[in-house]
Amino acid sequence: MILSIHTMSLAIENENQDSIYLNVSNTEIKNGEEFSFTINLANIDVAAFDIQIYFNNELLEYVSGPENTNVVGSKIITVWYDETGGENTKQNCELVKYTFKAKEIGSEYIAIQGDFYNAEGIQIQSFTDGIEMIANEKTQTEIIEVSEESQVASNNSKLETLRLNHEGMTPIFSPDITDYYFLTEDLSALEVTATPENPNAKVTVTGNTNFKEGLNMITIEVISQDGTSKTIYTISVTKTKDLEKANTSLETLAIENVILEPEFSNDIYQYNAIVSNTIENVNILAIPEKQNAKVEVTGGENLQYGNNVVNIQVMAENGYTIKQYRVNIYRRNEEEQKIAEEETKMNMQKLNAILEAQEEGEKEGKQSENSIVENIQNNLWFVIIYIIFSILIIILVIYRIKKEKMGENKKSVR
Repeated sequence: MILSIHTMSLAIENENQDSIYLNVSNTEIKNGEEFSFTINLANIDVAAFDIQIYFNNELLEYVSGPENTNVVGSKIITVWYDETGGENTKQNCELVKYTFKAKEIGSEYIAIQGDFYNAEGIQIQSFTDGIEMIANEKTQTEIIEVSEESQVASNNSKLETLRLNHEGMTPIFSPDITDYYFLTEDLSALEVTATPENPNAKVTVTGNTNFKEGLNMITIEVISQDGTSKTIYTISVTKTKDLEKANTSLETLAIENVILEPEFSNDIYQYNAIVSNTIENVNILAIPEKQNAKVEVTGGENLQYGNNVVNIQVMAENGYTIKQYRVNIYRRNEEEQKIAEEETKMNMQKLNAILEAQEEGEKEGKQSENSIVENIQNNLWFVIIYIIFSILIIILVIYRIKKEKMGENKKSVR
């Protein structure tokens, strides 16, 4: 048995996706082997961060990570802040690196969540992503072959690019997203360009011609170079003269008392959320843009500790056009919830300390300003008194001189 490792790219549509991103060192590991992943920064200045990682400690063993990291059971916590107050922020770098070892081979999901702050203690970004590990049936003696030409594993069955000769395919292509949608009024065929990550993989495209009225399915099958892995991508093509009745977009998607990441947008189809250990069921609000469209929610009840998947299917008014939205909900256990609450309290204390320091600095600045004003005022009074005293002396001198002259004139008259 071998584990295939894939990043989930849950925030693929996020407008800030390039600021914080995830890299995984290995695409496959065997039992007892190690792998690592890094969280990286680009075009963003970070003065403090709080990263939480949830994993199955029965299948994975935590090996190493940053110095400021605590491991409690199946949760990893990394907290850092710039002690200089913003002079040594992190930017354009590998922020943190974590290493794990596979204790046993089994499908697993690693959930990653982080909050990032600037030098003023203001949250500038929240990051949510995940790593999906899938157990594959393979011999223990198999060696992963790598194409010298492409340097891509021989069992790689992902696409590097997928595009049509007409605009309108949604969502934006990602190798880890396999379901896509397209609407047309009059096209009878589409040219599909599908390039595999491994150039020696076999790609077969079917169903892209002779479109009939209604729903048509384009299938792109990718078989890896060594023939051990297969990925199927689909493009659901709806051909109709009434595009309004083919609308499968949601107007609203929300979970009561739960924050979705990224923020809802009708053209983003994958989301992530974390709930406390006390929440067994979630109330999901999914409202279609078209009143007569039908929404079916699967999941959200009897949540298990760890990762849970909720699927929201929207069927258009025409009765055949379908679109899927997906929410990955991670439910903390009691230990994880206690740690999360303590972290929240600790972060609030840190933020309050930063704000108090700012207020104290502002207060000292105002006191210094007031002191300067008082000094100016005191000096001004001194200057005014000095000027008045000088004028009085001049007046007395002038008076005395005039008096002496008048005395001399009187003597001359005599």
